[in-house]
Amino acid sequence: MMKRVTIACVILSMSCNSFAQQQGLYSHYLFNLFAVNPAYAGELDALALSLSYRAQWVGFEGAPKTQNFSLHSPVRDKKMALGLQFQNDEIGARQTQNFSAAYAYKIQLNQESKLSFGIEAGAINYQYRWQDLNYRRSNDPVAFGTEGNRWVPNFNFGVMYLRTDAYIGLSATSLNSSKIIASDNSDARLNTFFNLIAGKVFNISDKVALKPSTILRKAVNSPFQFDANLSIRYLNNFWLTTTYRYGFGAVFSGHVFITDKLHIGYSYDLPLNNILSQQSGSHELFIGYNFHIFAELPQNRLSN
Repeated sequence: MMKRVTIACVILSMSCNSFAQQQGLYSHYLFNLFAVNPAYAGELDALALSLSYRAQWVGFEGAPKTQNFSLHSPVRDKKMALGLQFQNDEIGARQTQNFSAAYAYKIQLNQESKLSFGIEAGAINYQYRWQDLNYRRSNDPVAFGTEGNRWVPNFNFGVMYLRTDAYIGLSATSLNSSKIIASDNSDARLNTFFNLIAGKVFNISDKVALKPSTILRKAVNSPFQFDANLSIRYLNNFWLTTTYRYGFGAVFSGHVFITDKLHIGYSYDLPLNNILSQQSGSHELFIGYNFHIFAELPQNRLSN
């Protein structure tokens, strides 16, 4: 009963335009910054493919499950880049599919740094299984008077400053604030989200490097949330990362570059708040593959 009540509250909070999991949540964004900022498209001198699967709050009935597939690549002169992204997200009685295409333009500042601008446009399909919910009123005006399938447009923008060993970027998602339920009795719509990301690699020795990084998430009229990460890299192939997620708890992840093309990762999210006793954490699997159609990867990998 507690699990059902909790999931129902989460769904209700999203419908009431509160701060909730409107955007897909990832722990392996460090190895796929394109999922966070469209300006990162093409930054690997490769056609980069990635696939991730996330099971959140395992043990809750109707807990979020998210799958993401993305690819991005520079064009031949490397001043521009293109990308595609697909995300499937399910929580309780709601499922969404997000399709988008991205374009990035690069301005080379010097041999070590560049400025990148990215735009992303697509459509989101919202599917509501109203019949799977229990209602306090049998004539709920939203559930019983609204079609359960709706397409809405979506537009994102991002800018990044990138060096060979550091980056900082700002992105804004859902700039058009589309209404997601076609009912006069609901004003639920996409909030505009802002993501600020930054990271820096420090070489400790020929074999070991440290990379502190962060992401700050903020929605309009909602509280902020941030991650503070510390990654250690060994032999340019093995990454271990610990994360403090504000208001949630800790994340532990590992990432291995099996070859310069193939890399895989796993993360475990451990909540340290009042939902700890109700579930067994969140699990995320990641796999990436880079087709070197232009050049080899740089020796100091910032991310995927």
